[in-house]
Amino acid sequence: MTTLTHSQKATASKVDCSYHQKKFLPAGHAYRQAGRQVGAGVYIKGVGLLLGMIFGAGLFALPYSMAKAGIIWGLMHFLIAFFLMLFLCYLYSEVTYYTPGRHRFTGYVKKLLGSRSELFALVITLFSYYGTLLVYGVLGGIFLSNIFNTINSVTFSLLFFIIGGGLILLTLERVGMVNLYLTVPIFVFIVYLLFEALPLVELTNFSLFPVSGSLWFLPYGIWLFSLAGFAVIPEVKDINTNIKTFKRIILISILLAALFYFMFIFTVVGVGGNDTSPDALSGIASLIGRKAMVFGSLLGFLAVFTSFLALAVDLKNIYRYDYGLPKIFAWLCAV
Repeated sequence: MTTLTHSQKATASKVDCSYHQKKFLPAGHAYRQAGRQVGAGVYIKGVGLLLGMIFGAGLFALPYSMAKAGIIWGLMHFLIAFFLMLFLCYLYSEVTYYTPGRHRFTGYVKKLLGSRSELFALVITLFSYYGTLLVYGVLGGIFLSNIFNTINSVTFSLLFFIIGGGLILLTLERVGMVNLYLTVPIFVFIVYLLFEALPLVELTNFSLFPVSGSLWFLPYGIWLFSLAGFAVIPEVKDINTNIKTFKRIILISILLAALFYFMFIFTVVGVGGNDTSPDALSGIASLIGRKAMVFGSLLGFLAVFTSFLALAVDLKNIYRYDYGLPKIFAWLCAV
């Protein structure tokens, strides 16, 4: 019987540990130590992609819901939605990171829950994705027609789909950078609207309690929709990051989205009060002027366009990685 020395046992233990660590890391990724330094480019691409998905059309429904439900209930619903979305995104990030292979939502469902569950997930995913992409295209056309009145919204919606469809042919990293470049002007427009409207903001316009007893629950669903970014979690994982950085990107993206949501809510509700319109813009346009509508429409267009890009990329990758379609056919199915 051979007796191992202390050094041989230590070496064998390291090899065994390394095997198990590699076994449960994503396929195609080298073993990455938790303490490894991550460049700023990973954060920029990851936050650009995820923030572009999170920050979208929900922006324009939030001021009305907060004005009607009151600040106290609005903040409570925000906190519940914030921690719930953060928790679920963290869970999904671990599923995508530690499950072997390169998949998207339907692929993970098949691998972990079986083929029957995958079929259900596929039907739900396709209906929700195509429906949401259609809504984004229609909204994009409406926002642009608010700026250029001489061209109808249908023409702009077609241009929206053509340009957006062309951009999702780019690599994942490039789409992340495009989303970041388009998200920066969104935040600039929000800050501009805030300073433009600041002289008209009155603290008495902020109601602490609901204007009607039945409206206290109104912001909850809107906050959930506005903070959701599940669709691109697998895409963020593919930007070659470790799990700690992965979760930091999620937290930074949700916090940034929340910060600028509240800036927009403060601007619109502070000016309009209980007269805040459901679309947020028309109510303040009469007080600030047409430039508010123009900047607000640009803000809306960029918000839905970045969300369109992120969601369309994920749909394309579902066809590529979960169903093995070539890149060009996956792109055609997505657009």
